[in-house]
Amino acid sequence: MKTALLLAVALVISSAALAAELRGHGGPVRAIAISRAGDKAVTASFDSTLIRWDMARGAARQVLRFHAGAANAALLLPNGTLASAGEDGRIALWREGEAAPFRVLEGHSGPVVALSTSADGAWLASAAWDGTARLWPVAAEGAGRILADHKANVNGVGFLPGGGVATAAYDGTLRIFSAGGALLRTLRLDAPLNGLAVTPGGDIVVAAADGTLRFISPEGEETARLAVAETPLAALALSRDGGMAAAAGFRGALAIVDVGQRRIVRRMAGPAFPLWSVAFTPDGTEILTGGADRIVRRWSLASGEPAAYTPGTKMPEQTLPSAEDRRALTDFLRAAQNPAPAP
Repeated sequence: MKTALLLAVALVISSAALAAELRGHGGPVRAIAISRAGDKAVTASFDSTLIRWDMARGAARQVLRFHAGAANAALLLPNGTLASAGEDGRIALWREGEAAPFRVLEGHSGPVVALSTSADGAWLASAAWDGTARLWPVAAEGAGRILADHKANVNGVGFLPGGGVATAAYDGTLRIFSAGGALLRTLRLDAPLNGLAVTPGGDIVVAAADGTLRFISPEGEETARLAVAETPLAALALSRDGGMAAAAGFRGALAIVDVGQRRIVRRMAGPAFPLWSVAFTPDGTEILTGGADRIVRRWSLASGEPAAYTPGTKMPEQTLPSAEDRRALTDFLRAAQNPAPAP
């Protein structure tokens, strides 16, 4: 009886430790998407693969291979379809359980680095290093509606309430387009922009290369700035209700921000190398981070510790990135600074 009890406890501890880290990628983790129920996740990596995960077990369910080069973005649409985008300029749409995309969206001439979906899931938006963003109807064929006028790589895109779209570019400009693709406003923010997210109420949060978050009203006016890090912010995510933001920098620091109050409520000590991706769980109790060490980690927002951490136990090992990973990151950053060709 005692032996059986000890075995059961050991299995529970082992399962918790496994679920706290998702290991499987062969390169830095570039993007994380979590299902609305929180039971599944998808990650995209510089190793060109996507992995579907069982969140309860912390185990890979399926490895997907399609993109030629890095897989830069992953997004789960409201109907369960997975959208992925890569260095090859292509966007792939995947059904659950299938090993190949059922549709490929082509039109970008440079790496696609960000994806967003409209509230009803009918439209997909993409941001790319060809100096454009595009709008794609999810249920219909077509080359997509081009959102042009950018003068540099476009690093972020998000839908606004009502169907409009906001974009963030490396030249420091934020643009707002109508649902039909007409440019409505250009806002110059004096720092390269690396990411963008939109709250349910329409406020825009932008992550910049100067380590600062900028807050933009739905009308396109800058309302506040918040210094987060001394190094460029590389990853940005919002909680489902838009009340909290997570921003990560190139030194591994992760800051949790109260969006309404414009203040940092917690700093979490991650590994001291770039964190490329962050995502909130649907219930807002945990953060997932992915970075140059190829591992996805789960963190408790309440404690700031790894999700399965128990006081007095050894913290998760922080593996340094390989020379190959460091070269890949250097090449990526160099390419990000190059201006996009005129569309």
